[in-house]
Amino acid sequence: MARRRGKKSPQRRGSDPGQLGLFDTLDARTPEREATPASQPKQLRTRRAKSPPNPAPEPPIVLSPREAAQYLSVSESTLKAWRAKKIGPKWTTRGARLIAYRPADLERFLDENGAGH
Repeated sequence: MARRRGKKSPQRRGSDPGQLGLFDTLDARTPEREATPASQPKQLRTRRAKSPPNPAPEPPIVLSPREAAQYLSVSESTLKAWRAKKIGPKWTTRGARLIAYRPADLERFLDENGAGH
């Protein structure tokens, strides 16, 4: 049987000199401010110009089943049952299992299945 070696102590591999390792303490770290010469002037931060407020956010391209259920005021399990029975709003898959609803399809479903019908 192969002989096991003893546990090795953690080693630093090309890490940032100012970054603490997993087993380092704050006391072991040398402050970076003391390492820089005092003759160098401090750099002043400049304020950024405020950008104008963004216009109204665009609606999402697709909605998750949770978001679609909130939009239609039904539960997620209701949407799941509708998908199983092939009724309800049109849905698509994103990848293998992710279900998505388009807002336009939800609007169309609400228009076609309004309370007046």
